[in-house]
Amino acid sequence: MSDPRHGDGRHEPTADPASVPPSVPPADPAQQPGTVPTSEPAGAWDAPAPASGGRLSLDLRRYWVGATTTVVVCGLVGLAASVIFDQAFDLGLLGPFGGSAAAWTLAGALFALLAAAVLQLLVVVAPRPQMFFGWLVGVVTVILAVAPFTGDPEPVPALVTALVWVLLGVAASSMLSAVLGRTLVRPGRPATR
Repeated sequence: MSDPRHGDGRHEPTADPASVPPSVPPADPAQQPGTVPTSEPAGAWDAPAPASGGRLSLDLRRYWVGATTTVVVCGLVGLAASVIFDQAFDLGLLGPFGGSAAAWTLAGALFALLAAAVLQLLVVVAPRPQMFFGWLVGVVTVILAVAPFTGDPEPVPALVTALVWVLLGVAASSMLSAVLGRTLVRPGRPATR
């Protein structure tokens, strides 16, 4: 005997047309997998800016509020590094301007201030400011981190000093990139017809 819930097995039950999901239109062969179709050309944002003033710009007031906050935070990172490594653990940081807590505070603040000024300049002159900024901060950070190993330093203070420079580079780069993301004014997209 057949189970009434599954039919008698002689023919397949027909599906209710309302319960069948609508068919998906065939994919465009030129469209890359995982992308969403759009009416804009693929390179619209990489194309040169229009001659009608379509350049990137900054909301300067908000940018410099964020940049000033970054300068303060990086100064505090320098101070904290000096207190933790130099005074608490007596590892003897090989610091700038004499290596005191005030010197590390000033070094962290100056690093962030110069980075903020360079980023503002790159927004005005460079085609991809955030990419160039990341590379510049990265290269300068590597130079500052390797500098303590020049000459004949003790390995532990040189290593800790390099770590502090890397920490300052990462802090300045990440915070200023986030500030840029919230204060960058992009040119308006052209109206599509």
